[in-house]
This record gives sequence, structure tokens and C-alpha cells, in this order.
Amino acid sequence: MNYKPTSALAAAVLIAAAGASTTKPADPKMMDDKAVVHYLPYTKAAYDAARGMKRVLFFHATWCPNCKAADADIVKNLGEIPGDVVIFKTDYDKEVALKKQYGITYQHSFVLVDGSGKALKKWAGGKLSTIISKTQN
Repeated sequence: MNYKPTSALAAAVLIAAAGASTTKPADPKMMDDKAVVHYLPYTKAAYDAARGMKRVLFFHATWCPNCKAADADIVKNLGEIPGDVVIFKTDYDKEVALKKQYGITYQHSFVLVDGSGKALKKWAGGKLSTIISKTQN
């Protein structure tokens, strides 16, 4: 059987999300196939499943107004996310090991990561247009 890589990733994400989340349920606006594949909360399983894609860690804090604005912009423009990019909304306050691994010292930071987990680019601030620009150059 032939499976599209995004279909396999979507299945892995749904499986990981079903068993790994103890936080509130996902926003229903984010439950269509494209959204699930391209913008989702960080879990190790989903992150690992996206190894063949351009992975962006978005270090988001619920108390950060700039993070909220960036999140709203991403959700509003889900259809603009390139097919080879997946953005992980990463909890700034809980993902301490990831912050340390990538040298993140403040929220509203982004890291473009290669297949082996190496940081290719890091930047602070911006919205979806910035993410697209950083992942396509």
C-alpha cells in the first residue's frame, strides 16, 4: 500500500494526541486534517513523527500577549502553512529540557529544527509570515 507522508504523520499525531494529553482538549478549529498536520501542540511522539518535515518549535506561554497574537495569526492563516512545514506549539513553562537544549531564555521564540534535532535557525518574535520566511530560505 502507498501512504502519503502527511497521512502517516496525521495518524501518528492523532494517536499521540489521544493518549498523551492531560491538558484541555484541542480547539475544534484545529481538528481538520491540514491543521492537525501543520500546527499542533508539542508532544515527543508527534515531533518524532514529523522528522522528515521542516519542524518549528514555537515556545509559547499562555500569559504572553505576543504569543497569543502569534498563535491567533497562525490559526487564522492555517492554509498558508507550507506543506513541508509543521509548527509545534511548545509550552514555554513546561518544556524545560527543550528550552535548555535550544538555549531559549524567553517566550515567543522559535527554532527551526532539522531531522536529527539540530537547530538550524533561532529567532524571537514574529507571526506566521516570519515562520514561512525562515523555513523557505
